[in-house]
Amino acid sequence: MQIRLPTKYIWGKLGKLIAFSLVLSSFPLAVDAQTLTQASLKSSKKVKIPKLDRPGRRESGGTRRPGEICISGKVPILALLLPKTNLGLTTAAYPRFFWYAPNNTAQQVRFSLYKVDWQLRQRTLIYEKSFKPIQQAGISSFSLPKDSKIGPLAIKEDYLWSVSIICNLRDTSPNSIITSYGWVQRVRLERKLANKLPKLSQSDRLSIYSQQGLWFDFLSTLADLRTCSVRNQKLSTQWQQTLTQVGLKLISQAKLLAVHGHSPNCPPKKSHSSGLQTEPTKNLIDQLRSLRNMRNQN
Repeated sequence: MQIRLPTKYIWGKLGKLIAFSLVLSSFPLAVDAQTLTQASLKSSKKVKIPKLDRPGRRESGGTRRPGEICISGKVPILALLLPKTNLGLTTAAYPRFFWYAPNNTAQQVRFSLYKVDWQLRQRTLIYEKSFKPIQQAGISSFSLPKDSKIGPLAIKEDYLWSVSIICNLRDTSPNSIITSYGWVQRVRLERKLANKLPKLSQSDRLSIYSQQGLWFDFLSTLADLRTCSVRNQKLSTQWQQTLTQVGLKLISQAKLLAVHGHSPNCPPKKSHSSGLQTEPTKNLIDQLRSLRNMRNQN
């Protein structure tokens, strides 16, 4: 025996479902990573730079004898991406370092890391890496490798890091080498914040990094987000504002070029909840089709 529902009941039920579908359609069915990032950046603040400074030289153009200059361009300097204090903080055991190199005809670029003993006034080389120069002006980065050659950075210890542009490998005199150097110090976050970080998205971590003055963590995360969303203008603006904040406006629009020893961890394009949002819509459509069939049968 086939049960036929009254036409009035069918249309009443159908009207409610249609009204519900209209309300549901006014909400986004999915939120992509770029939207989340843009919302986070609206509330982002400047990085709080700790009142700690170290003797250093984050920018170095230098003067050379004619014929021995291997850098050129509108901004002919080698610059480390550091605050004016020459010191950046990080929570990373193996941090990522950034520097700007101008147009050049160098033969080699060399990264060096030293552990410094202030009392003995001596430094000890603990890691060194050489790279093939990129002749185009831009920003490069390098992450310390997690291997047996170098242990994790110690908490509250000062490390000196430098980048050198070597114009001529056969000439070891200062006339052939352009060097900039600065400092990095690893710190430990409060346990509550440390436990919270892994649960946050990359864009949400930026807020904590800026509040805690974690320069290296902030810059590395922002660089990853830029790499993953190259057309996101808000990310580019945030990057430029960050470098301008620390007096590096001249290189704030430089391209991100070589990335050594690091693979960006790109966020998913859609939020995890997007699937939960689209399923009710599918069910609603099925119900509407069922009620329409019932009406036709009447």
